[in-house]
Amino acid sequence: MTELARKDRYRIISRVNWICTAVDTLLTLLKLSIGIIARSPALIADGLHSLSDLATDVLALILGKLARHGPDNDHPYGHARYETVGTAVLGTILMVVALGIGLESIEGMLSGHTPTPHWIALIAVVISIFSKEALFHYTLKKAKLTNSNLLEANAWHSRSDSLSSVVVLVGLLASYAGWPWVEYIAALGVAGLIGKMGAELAWDAVQDLIDRGVSDEKTAEYKNTLGQIQDIVGVHHLRSRLMGNDVFLDAHIQVEPEISVSEAHQINDFATAQLKEAHSEVMDVTLHIDFEADHRNQKTMLSPKRFEVEQMLQNADLQMPVRLDLHYQHNQVNVDLVYADAAAAEKAKTQCTELVDKADWIREMRVLLDIRAIKG
Repeated sequence: MTELARKDRYRIISRVNWICTAVDTLLTLLKLSIGIIARSPALIADGLHSLSDLATDVLALILGKLARHGPDNDHPYGHARYETVGTAVLGTILMVVALGIGLESIEGMLSGHTPTPHWIALIAVVISIFSKEALFHYTLKKAKLTNSNLLEANAWHSRSDSLSSVVVLVGLLASYAGWPWVEYIAALGVAGLIGKMGAELAWDAVQDLIDRGVSDEKTAEYKNTLGQIQDIVGVHHLRSRLMGNDVFLDAHIQVEPEISVSEAHQINDFATAQLKEAHSEVMDVTLHIDFEADHRNQKTMLSPKRFEVEQMLQNADLQMPVRLDLHYQHNQVNVDLVYADAAAAEKAKTQCTELVDKADWIREMRVLLDIRAIKG
C-alpha cells in the first residue's frame, strides 16, 4: 500500500469515527433526557447503551490516531496493532453489553415490573433505530472499503444499539397491547446476537495479536507471485504475520547456485518490489536467499572454508589465483581457481586431484584462465 493510500485510509477512518461520535452524542442526550421526562426505564437503559457507544467512539478515535503513526525506534514495525487492540476491546464491550441486556431482561421477568409506555418515548426510539441503522450501514461500508477491523467492530456496536432500540420499541408497543413480557423475550434474543458478534470480533483480534498469518489462499497467491519471477528456482518456508491491516512476509527463495552476490541481491530486491506491487496489503518483505533446496531440519555442517583452501594452496607451493570462488553444495565445496598465468594454471591442474583427495569436504576443483588478463 502506498503512503498516499495509507493516509487516505486513516483519513476515512478518522472521518467515520467523528461522525459516529457526533451521532451517538446526540442520541445519548435525546434518549436520556426523554427517558427521564417520560419516566421510561427501558428508554433510560437504551440511553445508557448509547452512552457506551459514545465511549467506544472516543476509544476508536484515540486508537485510530495512534495506529496511523509509522515505525519508530520503539516500534520498528509501526503502530498498526493499536487498531487490533481497539477491535479486541470493542468486541469485549459488546459482550459486556449483551450480558447487561440479558441480566436486565431476566431481572425484569422475575420482578414482574411493567413500565408505563409514553408516546414521546416511542418517537425517541424510532429516531434512534433509523439513525443507528443508517450509521451501521455507513460505517460497515467504510470498514469494507478500508479493510478496517476497528471500524467493523464499531459498526456492529452501532447495530447492537439499533437492535436494543428495536427491543425497546417492541416492548413499548407490546405494553400498549397488554403483553409486557414480549419485551423481555426479545431482549434475550438480541443479547445473544450481540454477544456472538462481540465474541467473534474479539477472538479474531486476539488471533491477530498472537501473529496469526494470512489464509492458505493468500499464501498460495504470494508463492505464485514469487514463482513467476524467472530467476527464482523455488519458493519455500513462506510465513506471514498480520499487523492490523498490513501483512508482513518472510520466505526462502532458491536461486542458481553459482551466481554472484550482487545478482542474488538484485533478484531479492526485484522480488520484494513485485510482491508489494501485486499485493497492496503487503507492507514488508524479508527474503532469504538459498543456493539449493533446504529443509527445516537440515543443518550447515561446514564452517566457511576460504582460509583452509588458501592454506592448502600455500602448502602445495601453488601460486595464489587472481580469483578464488567457492560454491557450496550439499555440505561440500566446489572450488574455482582463476589464473591469469597459463603456466601457473597448468601447475595447479596437475595437483588438483591430490588436493581434492586430502579434503573430503572438497567436491571438485576447477582451474580456469582469465582470458581478459592474458590479452592485457
